[in-house]
Amino acid sequence: MKTDPAETARLSDENTTGVLQFHCEAQLAIHGYLPGMSQPALLARVRVAGGRQTEPVCARLDDALKHFLPAWNPHDLPPGFQSQPALYRIVQAVSALLRHAGFPVFGAAGILSREEGSVSQLALPAIGMGHAATGEALDWVVGMANDALAEKPLDRWQTGLPNLLERMRRLAPIGMNSLRFLQAAHEAGMPWGRVVGNTFQFGWGARARWLDSSFTDLTPNISAHIARDKQATAMVLRRAGLPVPEHGLARNEQEALQLAQRLGYPVVVKPTDLDGGQGVHAGLKTPEALGKACTATAALGRPVLIEKHVEGNDYRVQVFQGEAYWAVLRRPAGVTGDGRQTVQALVAHENADPRRSASAALRKPIKLDEEARDWLLEQRLELTSVPAAGQFVRLHGAANIASGGTIEPVLERAHPDNLELAIRAARVLHLDLAGIDLLIPDIARSWRETGAAICEVNAQPQLSPHLPAWLLQRLVEGQGRISVVAVLGNASHAPWFSALQQAWPEKEQGWGLATPQGVWIDRQQVVTGPVDAFRGCLALLGDPQVEAALIVMGDDDFQQTGLPVDRFDALVLAGPIHGPHGQPDWERTIAVAQFMAKATASVFLDTGCAEWVAAESRLGAQDIRHCASENLASAITQRLEGPS
Repeated sequence: MKTDPAETARLSDENTTGVLQFHCEAQLAIHGYLPGMSQPALLARVRVAGGRQTEPVCARLDDALKHFLPAWNPHDLPPGFQSQPALYRIVQAVSALLRHAGFPVFGAAGILSREEGSVSQLALPAIGMGHAATGEALDWVVGMANDALAEKPLDRWQTGLPNLLERMRRLAPIGMNSLRFLQAAHEAGMPWGRVVGNTFQFGWGARARWLDSSFTDLTPNISAHIARDKQATAMVLRRAGLPVPEHGLARNEQEALQLAQRLGYPVVVKPTDLDGGQGVHAGLKTPEALGKACTATAALGRPVLIEKHVEGNDYRVQVFQGEAYWAVLRRPAGVTGDGRQTVQALVAHENADPRRSASAALRKPIKLDEEARDWLLEQRLELTSVPAAGQFVRLHGAANIASGGTIEPVLERAHPDNLELAIRAARVLHLDLAGIDLLIPDIARSWRETGAAICEVNAQPQLSPHLPAWLLQRLVEGQGRISVVAVLGNASHAPWFSALQQAWPEKEQGWGLATPQGVWIDRQQVVTGPVDAFRGCLALLGDPQVEAALIVMGDDDFQQTGLPVDRFDALVLAGPIHGPHGQPDWERTIAVAQFMAKATASVFLDTGCAEWVAAESRLGAQDIRHCASENLASAITQRLEGPS
C-alpha cells in the first residue's frame, strides 16, 4: 500500500483550519477473503483529521450525499464505527455507488485496524477484476465530502459522476441475471468467484458450475449461436415439424414490401439477431407502417426479417433440462382508460408507479415514441384523447418488457401440450436452458386445437427475480462446497504427514494437495513449485476433478491476498512459520493462526508441539481439538472424507 508523503504533509498543513477532512493514503486489492467478509475487498488506509465527527458535520455530509444519491439513508452505526460516524458515511456512500453501478455488495464494510488514532484501515466490498471500481468510488466520495465539509461548490463532482459510473460499469457484472445469481448464491451460503469477464464460478472443485448471465457451462456454443439467429432458429424448428411463422429476409425496403405482399398483411419487422425486443415492430398493416419500421430496424445495423403476423397472446415459457419451470403472459405496453384522463396523463400516471423504472427487471417505463403514436392513430386516438372507462389503449406492437409491457405468471394453468411444445423446441435446439416465445390464443388450451407459432427462442433468457435461486439449487449440489482442510506450518517432513500421504486413496477420488513445493491431484503433480498457498488452493478449487482439498500454508503471504476460501472445514496447527533466516517465528505464527481461526470450523492442535499447547488460550477459536501427532493423519483423512 503506497503512501504519498507530499499529500500527507499538505493535509497536515490544512488541518489547522479545523475543518474535518478525509484522505485516502493507500489502497490494496484483496482477491481472497478477509474474516467476516463474503466477497473480495479493497483495503484502504484513510486518515481523518482537522476536526471532530460531530452531528452537524454528519448532517452536512448527509445533505451533500442526498444530492448525489437520492436514496441515501444512513443506517445505525455498527461496532467499530461508533466513534467515527462521518467515516461510516464515507463507507456507506462507496457501497451505494457500487450498487448504483451494478456491483454486488454483500454485508457491511468494517474497520480492520486503527493507527495513530487518526488513521483507519477499511475493508470495502469489491469483486475479482473490479477492485479499481471500488477505488475510484472511494476517491470520488472522499473528494466530494472534503469539498462539502469545506463548503466549496460541488458542481465538478456532479459533472464527473456520470463518467465515474460509466467507468465503474465497465468492470461490473453484465445484466441483472448475473447480479441475481450472485445474490442467490450469497443468500444460500454458496461460494462464488469471478472467472473472467462476465463468467462466474459457483461452488468449488467437482461441485462448481460456471454461469455467464443465464448461459450455463452446459449450454452448447453451437446452439446459442443458432438461437441468436432468428432465421436459422426457425429453419431448425420447421425442419423438426414445429410450428413457426412464415418469414423472409429483406435487404432493402423494396424487398420488404414484396415480402409483405406475398405473406399478406399484417406483418412483423424484426432484426435477425437482437434480443430484448430491440427493433421489433408487430402488427404492421400498411406499406407506410412497414416502411417506417424497416427504417428504424435497419438503423440498428442488423439484417431485417419480415414475418407473417400471427394472432394470439404472447407467452414466454422457460425450460431447463427438459422441464418447463416458468411461463408468463406478456402484455404489450398500454393503458386502461378511466373516462376522465387523457392518454398522455394515463401514461404519466402509470410511469410514476415506483415499480416502473429503467433499472427495474419486470416493469419498464412506457415509451411514447413514434410507434406509440402510430398505434394511437390505428385506434383513432391522440395523446389528448380521453379513453372510455375500461378501454385498453395499446401503445406498442411487441409484447416485451423493454417497451413498457407487463407479465402475468400462467404456469399453473398452462396446458401440458403447450409446455411440451416448448420443451421440444429447446430439445431440438440442444439447449439446456431457454426461453420459448409462443403465440397462441390461450395457454390453457392445447395448441393442437387452437394453433400456435413459436416466434423466437432465447438461449440466454432474462430471468424473473426469484428464478436464479431456483436454478442454482438444481445446477449446484448443496452449497457447492467441497471439504477444505488447512495445515499451518510446513509439515512436509513430519512423520504424520508422510503417513497421510501413504494413506492417500489408492484409487482416484479427486483428492487435491497444495504445498509450497507444488500441487497434486490424486498423487499426480499438476503444478510445479514453488507455489504460494493462495494460488495452490485456487488451482484445486477451479479443477472439476477435485472433491476434497488439503492446503499446507508455510508462510503468511495470504494476509496480502486474503484467504482462498471463506471457511475451512478444519485448521491443523502443525508447526511454526519460519523467519527469513530459517528460524521459527512463533509470534508471527500465532498471529496467523488467530487470523485463520476466524474462518475455521474446527482447530486441530498437535499436542506433540509444546508451543501450540502453550498458545492455545490465545487462539480465540471456538472449537479446539487436541490430537496426538500420530493421530493427525487419520483425523485429517476423516475431515476430508466427511461432508463439507
